[in-house]
Amino acid sequence: MSDEPSADEQLQTAFALQREGHFREAASVAGAVLARWPGHADAMHTLGLLRHLEGDSSTAYRLVRRSMEMSEAPSARHLANFAEICRQFGRHAEGIKAGRAAIGADPHNGTYHYNLGLLLRESGDPAAAADSFAAATRLDDDPWRCWLALGSVLADMGRSADAALAEADRLAQGDPSRLHDVGRAWVGANRPLEAVQAYQRSLRLRSGHAGVLNSLAIILDSIGRKLEAVEAYKAAIVADPVAGHLHNNLGNTLRNLGDWPSAQAHYRRALELEPGLFVAHSNVMFTMLFDPATTGGAMLAEGRRWEATRALALGARPLARDPDKRLRLGYVSPDFKEHAVAYFSEPLLRGHDRSAVEVICYSGTARPDKTTERLRSLADGWVDIHRMGDRTLAERIRADGIDILIDLAGHTQGNRLLAMSERPAPVQVSAVLGYGGSTGLSWMDWVLTDGVLTPPGFEDQFSERVMRLEGSFGAFLPRTDWPEVAPAPTGPPVLGCFSDPSRVDGAQVELWRSVLDAVPGSRLLFKHGTYDDPKMAAYWRGLFGLVADRADFEGVKGGWGAHMGVYGRVRLVLDTWPVSGATSALIPLWMGVPVVTLSGGHAGQRFGTAVVTAAGLPELSAATPRDYVRLVAELANDRERLAELRRSLRDRLRESPLLDGPGHARAVEKALRTIWRDACANTGGDRK
Repeated sequence: MSDEPSADEQLQTAFALQREGHFREAASVAGAVLARWPGHADAMHTLGLLRHLEGDSSTAYRLVRRSMEMSEAPSARHLANFAEICRQFGRHAEGIKAGRAAIGADPHNGTYHYNLGLLLRESGDPAAAADSFAAATRLDDDPWRCWLALGSVLADMGRSADAALAEADRLAQGDPSRLHDVGRAWVGANRPLEAVQAYQRSLRLRSGHAGVLNSLAIILDSIGRKLEAVEAYKAAIVADPVAGHLHNNLGNTLRNLGDWPSAQAHYRRALELEPGLFVAHSNVMFTMLFDPATTGGAMLAEGRRWEATRALALGARPLARDPDKRLRLGYVSPDFKEHAVAYFSEPLLRGHDRSAVEVICYSGTARPDKTTERLRSLADGWVDIHRMGDRTLAERIRADGIDILIDLAGHTQGNRLLAMSERPAPVQVSAVLGYGGSTGLSWMDWVLTDGVLTPPGFEDQFSERVMRLEGSFGAFLPRTDWPEVAPAPTGPPVLGCFSDPSRVDGAQVELWRSVLDAVPGSRLLFKHGTYDDPKMAAYWRGLFGLVADRADFEGVKGGWGAHMGVYGRVRLVLDTWPVSGATSALIPLWMGVPVVTLSGGHAGQRFGTAVVTAAGLPELSAATPRDYVRLVAELANDRERLAELRRSLRDRLRESPLLDGPGHARAVEKALRTIWRDACANTGGDRK
């Protein structure tokens, strides 16, 4: 009689080692069993599970699948294990089949229902996932995670998640980690106040936790409580001073408070701590726009500097050398939603000639809205990318066979420029819509702009080759529910500024004081969502101290749609400096109010100039501060001219390139065809 332990006895040893966290030793035991008994399905299954725990999903999938084939009747546990490995390996269809089979064999196991819900959610079937999570809440030994998952998937579907998340919140009491998770779920359900409360309860149980403080600061910033957000970020940095992302996030809030020098200091500290933190580099680039002394050359140098410090493996994709083929375009944006960029992306998508191009949109929008759905209906293909990593996104774009990839974000928040470093498309183009300047990145080939934003001589401000569009940098689509132009205001002159105040530099405030002095009896009206919070209104009143005694600060509770009547109260609108506005210039013009802007030395300072020039009113753009003051004073006192503009501005816009969506789409298609033919002519079939 042999003293050798049986296969089952050796597997029990492997299980004991696994429970103690000794995965490699456990795998060695299971492997020895399989070598001694090659047909032992349990040994193969166990070895597969251990490979899964070690992070080798590919080997785990192969081994466990083989063990299933070897077994005539796989157990519910084996089926459930295979389903979970399939989820980790991205084989969702197989996983769902196995998960349902596991539930068929053991219908009262809550974990099986929960795991099936995860598979269904990730595969894009949220309704079925919600059913699985709901079943799990009644059966699982840990109902908290099931209620949390149910609330999250309901929020994804746009349905009320309040009841489910309230139950998860109740079950999480006393557990700071779970309260943190509940807070994040409340954020996903767009219930920020509940999220704040959950985070604060978590902090009472685990004071000074950097991760929770960071989450609290993010949501405080998003609801306008930016001064509180700064304090939360600072506390998080005290708790974890070497976390680069905390400095990056604090920089964002400081920039939005108009303190761009401090913001830049924190972004650069983030890069010292985490040199590969691309989002911090993007924020450095974007925040340079807020410095009135910034030049296009300085921005280009900064962009190139980051890439020069990184050992990036730039990819390449074969180029189909067919200059006249129907082009497959990919548009990448985090702003396919109610956002300033959507006013320009919608007429472009709507106007494309589908005989010449096919359009795929890659949407990074976390919370789709009615605008998202409208834009989606205008695309030939739509891919939700907000949960995709950079490598996964690059692989998807490559698999979709995109010929020209067009980035609509630049270095603004939510951009996916790093995914493009793998060159998933043979030609990659940056549009100026959301950013204006150069990306400074070698993997972006061209920039689409116009002759006013980027006049001749500005080429050396770009790492990309410059392609100037015929007409304008973009076409604008006014909303149909905006009211008709209001009659001209009476009474003392009111000058409006309705842009984000973080765009305003101290020099602009001094300029405004000169304007008020030059227009007797005038007042400034500042109107923006940040002024809804009395603390924030007081903060900005303090920063705008030079003009605060002759200014009013109003919020926009209920959204801008409820405040369009403000354009009947102002004689003219003042563009911001040094960050000039596009939408914030176009909307007043559509509402019959002229906009006066100050032109600058790079595209970020020239959007207002580009808008008024395309509208046929280049005289509304001043070249120097002195000219700006003179121009505002003359126009504010010229009631006849103001009345004529109020009557004619809508017709001017309708007849201009700014409202010619089809014409703009033709111009973009012509430019992209030129770019494509250049690529075909100048490569031997591959784009390196």
